[in-house]
Amino acid sequence: MADLERYLKRARGGRVVRTGFLDPEDQARLEEMARREGIRVAFFGGFPLAERKVAVLYPEEVPSVSDPVEVVLLDRPPPADLGEVLGEVEEVEEGVLAALLPEGRKALEAQGYRLLPPPEGALRPPRERVRTLVVPSLRVDAVGAKGFGVSRSYFAQGVKAGKVRLRGRPASPKDELAPGDLLFAEGLGTLRLLEVVGKTVRGNYKIKVEVER
Repeated sequence: MADLERYLKRARGGRVVRTGFLDPEDQARLEEMARREGIRVAFFGGFPLAERKVAVLYPEEVPSVSDPVEVVLLDRPPPADLGEVLGEVEEVEEGVLAALLPEGRKALEAQGYRLLPPPEGALRPPRERVRTLVVPSLRVDAVGAKGFGVSRSYFAQGVKAGKVRLRGRPASPKDELAPGDLLFAEGLGTLRLLEVVGKTVRGNYKIKVEVER
């Protein structure tokens, strides 16, 4: 758990303070703590649907703050010991996308990583009806979240609330889709798994889905 009080203490004097990447629970706690003290807070995750985000605390007289997070394309996964300077990591066909703070960029460059700009359109939620996705498993929560363009935790909440149906029955997060299966998510639309194309070098599934909203 992040030392949120340390960040607040630094921000109380009217300074602009940036945190490392925070989990959703810490984001909510920090936002509540900052609001009670009249400190503004903005969150940045790099990816449109990122769960782990960086918070920037700033006084009310500051109109806005800049985004400190960048997303880069790597040829291999980043090391796991970068801690709070590394955000979310997502595998794509071209390699691995990683959200970084400036300290994370320096650390990777020092380790010999080649950092490239993300592929065009990689950071925009896709809107095509038929899409090719890379998912860690064929579970309802993994496929549904990626297919509808929402966070996995958000989609899992809908499953738990009984708002997601698979093959006409209430789905559980651990249910797996097979080609031809239709997934209905209340408020999001329907998703049909058309094809399991294969597996990536990292062992993830490459699938083709049809999404209707």
